[in-house]
Parts: sequence; structure tokens; C-alpha cells
Amino acid sequence: MPIIGANGLLVLVPMAFFLESRAAAGQFDATFYSLQVVELLAGATNLVLMGLNMRDGIRLSGKAAPTTQVTLTSSETIATGTMAFHLTKPAGFQHQAGQWIRLTIAGTAAADGKASSRILSIVSAPDEPQITVATRLSDSAFKRSLSTLPDGAELTVAGPSGTFTLHEDASRPAVFIAGGIGITPFMSMLRDVTATKAPHKIALFYSNRAPAAAPFLSELEELQKANSNIQLIATMTDLDAHDGWVGETSKIDQDMLRRHLGELDAPIYYCVGPAGMVTATQKMLSAAGVAEQDIRVESFTGY
Repeated sequence: MPIIGANGLLVLVPMAFFLESRAAAGQFDATFYSLQVVELLAGATNLVLMGLNMRDGIRLSGKAAPTTQVTLTSSETIATGTMAFHLTKPAGFQHQAGQWIRLTIAGTAAADGKASSRILSIVSAPDEPQITVATRLSDSAFKRSLSTLPDGAELTVAGPSGTFTLHEDASRPAVFIAGGIGITPFMSMLRDVTATKAPHKIALFYSNRAPAAAPFLSELEELQKANSNIQLIATMTDLDAHDGWVGETSKIDQDMLRRHLGELDAPIYYCVGPAGMVTATQKMLSAAGVAEQDIRVESFTGY
């Protein structure tokens, strides 16, 4: 889009005014026709770029991805107001840790006028025999329907899609920053690096209101024990007296990162969570001097 805008402002608009003035003066010379060719080429370039932008937008929405039928094998509550759903894996289905699917339930749109599908990150690692997703529940027709589906229910899956995946260069550590249900793509990555014995060093900063509201907290503690390359820094920001939490209790900020990481310019940072948290984290990391290309984010919207 920046190239399209610059092409329009710096080439197409000035060229149009110039050619109009030459035409009004009757100056249809070689310069006029040469510039007209340039204008046509610039216009064609913009049309091609806009078409590519539309294509990429459709791909990112998951609406152009192939669809297939899956079966719900089981579901479970994994935290307060949060459930995980285990689905059969279609033949040939392959995903990278960190990718997502679009899950559709037939007949849920009419109830509240909202979409009958949601984009959900895949929790399961690529080598697991089933697809697992998890979501925070809400009053939407989709979430109500999903939470009450019986085992054996048929759903439609599109995907996998997405580019929020772990970098290949294991010499650079990764820092994961997650809020609440934003942990889901990181679960797939952490399960995968543990199963494949990948050498990446990963520090996970995980923020929740309280332990009961933290999806997969127990599994994350076990993954840290099983994989010496994983460091878990969990923080609870709205504790009750009976919670008995002895870890971090503040929001994830520069001070917390420096206490656990030291220098902040070596890792590549990944952040997932509600849009407000993601934006605030981007600003915090930029203010700490982290390069823009070393910050990778994904926002969860439309709960």
C-alpha cells in the first residue's frame, strides 16, 4: 500500500496535471506521448499491486484456504471461561507450529448476526495425531454453540494459514510474550521444539489475572522441567488472598524483561494477545531499543 500511495501522489497525479496542461495548449509532441506511456505504466503497476494486496488479504482471512470436514472428539475446560477442543486430523493435513485454522459451525450466524466461523490458533504440535484449538468463551452464538457441541459433531476447517512461526536461526533466542488465551500459538511452538529437540532458547512471559484463569499453566510448568531451553516467567496481575501465588505479580514491562533477560537486543520477540496489549507491548519494546524487524506480533480480536 505505501508503494501504491507513493506512485499515485508522486507520479500519477503530477503527470495528469502536466499532460492536461500540454493537451490544453495543443502540444501533442514526442514528450507528451512519452509521458503518457509512463503514466499508463504507472497506472498498470498500481492495478497489479492492488490486485496482489487483495489476494494477500483473502489469504490472511483464511477464506481462500481449502476446507475439509472434521469431527469433534472431545472438549474440556482448561481455565476459567476457557475451553479446548480436540478434532480429528484430516488426511494430508500439515501445519507449522504457530499457524491457525478457520473453524465453522453450520447454522450459528442467524442467532446473533455474526459470523458462523472463527479463526483459532492451533494448540497441537505438527506431529500430534489430532488438531487441538482453544478459545475463551463469550456470549456470541458461535462460542455458545461451540461450547455445547457433543462429541462426534461435524465441523468445517479451512487452513492451516498464517506466518506467525518460530524463526529458524537457533543462535538467536526467542522471547514469547502472551496474555491469556494468546498462549495458544505458543503452546504449539513449545510442544514442537520439545518434541523435536530443537536447540532454540525460549523465554515465555505469560500474563494472566490469576492462576485459575491461566490456560495450560500446569503444562507449561511441565514443559519447562522437560526442556532446559524453555524458561517460564508467569505473572498474575489480579490476585485474591486465597490464590497463594508466589511468582511475578506486575504487568510485563521493560523492568521485568531486563531482570530475566539482561540485554534486550539479542532475542527476537513474539507477542500475542488482545489488540490493546499487543500495541502496548510493541511500544514498550520499541522504547527499550528493540529493532522493529525483531518484533513479531499477532492480535486476537472478535472474542
